[in-house]
Amino acid sequence: VTDQAAEVGLAGNRLIVHKGPTRLGEMRLDDCTQVVVMWHVQVSTQALRAALARGIEFLFLTRGGRFLGRLSNGLAGHVELRMAQFRRFGDASIALNLARGYVRGKIENQRRLLLRYQRDRQDDRIATALVRLRRAQESLPGAGNPDMLRGIEGAASREYFAGLGRLFKAPGIVFRERLRRPPPDPVNILLSFGYTLLAGALHGMAEQVGLDPYLGVLHAPERGRPSLVLDLMEEFRPVLVDATVLRVFNTRTITQQDFVWPTDDQGAELEDEWERQELDATDASDAGADSADAADRQPARRVLLTNLGVRKWILAFERRMEDGLEYPRLGCRLSYRQILLEQVRLLARHLLDEGEYASFQAFP
Repeated sequence: VTDQAAEVGLAGNRLIVHKGPTRLGEMRLDDCTQVVVMWHVQVSTQALRAALARGIEFLFLTRGGRFLGRLSNGLAGHVELRMAQFRRFGDASIALNLARGYVRGKIENQRRLLLRYQRDRQDDRIATALVRLRRAQESLPGAGNPDMLRGIEGAASREYFAGLGRLFKAPGIVFRERLRRPPPDPVNILLSFGYTLLAGALHGMAEQVGLDPYLGVLHAPERGRPSLVLDLMEEFRPVLVDATVLRVFNTRTITQQDFVWPTDDQGAELEDEWERQELDATDASDAGADSADAADRQPARRVLLTNLGVRKWILAFERRMEDGLEYPRLGCRLSYRQILLEQVRLLARHLLDEGEYASFQAFP
């Protein structure tokens, strides 16, 4: 829900979005899993109660798509699983092996995404990135602690993003490196926004299965940081977000006209007060925070998505989540949304000694 001053209410068994007397949209409660609320949108108590009773969560974002908070009906009552998670994550060798798997899966999907485009065009910079990504994978067995893993992952991601920048063909769209806090260009804006949406989806799935979203193995535990969610995201970042960003720019679905570069005197009009406050705060609770490789330099100017651009991006991301492909573990075709949930369930079974966790690999 992106329209400023819109309201989310309840009518029977439906969530209704309206702005004054105009009805903007509606959805049956039984068909809804998450409500993403952006900017100044009101939600009635009746709608909240009905949604939470059915396990529907609310994700609250700023005008620019950055994470503010989430509302859900809490963890599933799977105490045994949560105890197993804390016990096994407390074993350094088990935790390190799982963290190594997350990094291996991420690098493999980064490599496959670049390979997919390199087949159609030969680019020396992409070729260099592919070689270095392969070397990073080969160095993973020698990483003896999480800090070493994070160092390998960070170096690999810098190479990957350098190669990714060569794939944007739309006029005026230039991407040189991954930057955030805040993202200074259209590509970085969509990457950050997409990672926030992906984190929100995985957070709800972790709670649904019964895992504690705040205890992970690759991302160090910090107050308010959903470390497990950030761990689970890693292998899916190239698949669900990066590939979609490439698609929307190269197909001209989203163009430069969907962004604004406000001057200082326009900032008060274009930026919501919540967002200005959040940009001055720490990122400890940023569910869309990038992994350890992300640069933290503060760009001189920032760029904002227009309201229409927000709608286009959310629609593109949701369409990607509903794309289907063969899921080898079950031998059937699933949507990416279903695959995310299956991977969370696979981790839960691994923690209960019911099988091994294996990262998901896309782009065959």
